[in-house]
Formats: sequence, C-alpha cells, structure tokens
Amino acid sequence: MIESTGEGQAIDEQEALKRLEQRDDASDRYYAAWWLGHERSRHPRTLPLLKAALGELFETNSPPSDDCRALSLNVLRALAHLDGTEAETEIVACLTHSDQQIREEAARTAASARLDKAIAPLCKDLSNTSSHSDRLLEAQIEALGALAKPSEAVIQLLTPFTDSEKPLICSAANRALLQITGHSRWSNAFQALVQHPSAQVRRGVLLDIGAVGWLPALETIQTSAVENSIKLIALRGLAEHPRGLIEANVSEQEACDLVLSAMDALL
Repeated sequence: MIESTGEGQAIDEQEALKRLEQRDDASDRYYAAWWLGHERSRHPRTLPLLKAALGELFETNSPPSDDCRALSLNVLRALAHLDGTEAETEIVACLTHSDQQIREEAARTAASARLDKAIAPLCKDLSNTSSHSDRLLEAQIEALGALAKPSEAVIQLLTPFTDSEKPLICSAANRALLQITGHSRWSNAFQALVQHPSAQVRRGVLLDIGAVGWLPALETIQTSAVENSIKLIALRGLAEHPRGLIEANVSEQEACDLVLSAMDALL
C-alpha cells in the first residue's frame, strides 16, 4: 500500500523500512514506525528493525532524549498491532524502564501480545506506586487484569486499588479483578461509577465494562449518560467476549441477540 504524507510525498513499505533503519532524521523514523504498525507490515525486516529501534532506549543509562522516547512509544504501539511475542525481551525490558511513559505503553503492548513474562515485573512495579502517574497506574492494572491468572497474591495486590479516590483507577482495578476472578462482586462498583459527574470518567467506566464483556451491565451501558459511539464500543466488547451469562440468566445465543438488539437501537 502507498500512502501520501503531509508533504505530498508517498511512502510504501520499502520506504518505511528505509526510514526506520536510518538514524539521521528522527521525524522520518517516528512516522515509519507508525506506518509499519498501522499497515500491519509482514515484511521479514519489519520486526528486527522495530526491535533494534526499541533497543536504542538501553544504549545509555541516561534518560532518553525526546526523539528517542517518541520513537520508542511509536514502536511499542506498532508492536501492539504486529506480533509482539517476537519482541518479548525488549517489551518486558521496557516495563522496568525509568521513563513512566515507556512503562505505560509497554504495559499496554504486553497485554496486547499476551506476554506472560510481563506479569512479574508488573506486579513488582504495582507494589510501590507512590510516584506513579495515574495513566501509568491504569495501564499496569489493566494489563495485569488481561494477563494474570487467579491467585491470592495478585488479588491482594489489586484489591486496595478498588478503594482509590481516583474513579478511573478504581474502575480499572474492578475491571481487572472481574477479568481475573469472574466474581460478580467486582462488578458492583460500576453502577455508581457510571453515574460520576465527569463525562470522561463515565466513558472510561463503560470502556472497562466492555473490556470485561460483563453482560449483566447491558442495561447500565444502554441507560448511561454517554455518547452512543462509546456505548457501541462497550457493547461490541459484550458481543465479542461475553462474561456473566449465569448472573444474567441467559444463554450465549440469547446474550448475543440482546447485545445486537441494543446495538441496532443505537444506530
């Protein structure tokens, strides 16, 4: 596929690979990393070049330059679209990087790639969050929810976050525990959180419900004061990976019919 840049030039896969490999023009490398991920490049050189670019984060012990950070973030986002398992070593290394933005994006990429080796560093970092930004904390909690298996240690680690004064962190923690355990008690907080006066919080809560696929919250999604586009994303999550069928007292087919009907009503 050939795509036009803002300057009227064209870029294809070969050009993207060429731009990523060179080190003279940071903006070209940034765009190339984005392009390769966005276009789901399957070229045999794509993953080696992305891994090498991410490895540049560790070439010095000093904080990364702005250009290096920006490139690394785009590489991590690209790997979330490609086969992140091929870059497992590099992604897991980023989970312990000193830069919080890098750790945040690495958490999302590790979750997308289903990297089990990310669980231990995520747990370790979540055991001391005094200096964590809210965005980093949310990303790590959500990643752990996507990756971890039920265990007393993980449940004990995440449970305190359900009492957070920050509503999105509280929602992320309940989402993670619901994903890990399947216990309906962790869905109880959603009903109150979706009534939050902040539209941003309400959107985030609906997206968390959708990420879990919690079917008993179908009516909560339908009646929430959130724009239809967000409701549709949440409903798609319920359709793709429904949970809580027993609690909702419906079969999988009935659940699918209910969700599709709700989506049709919004279109």
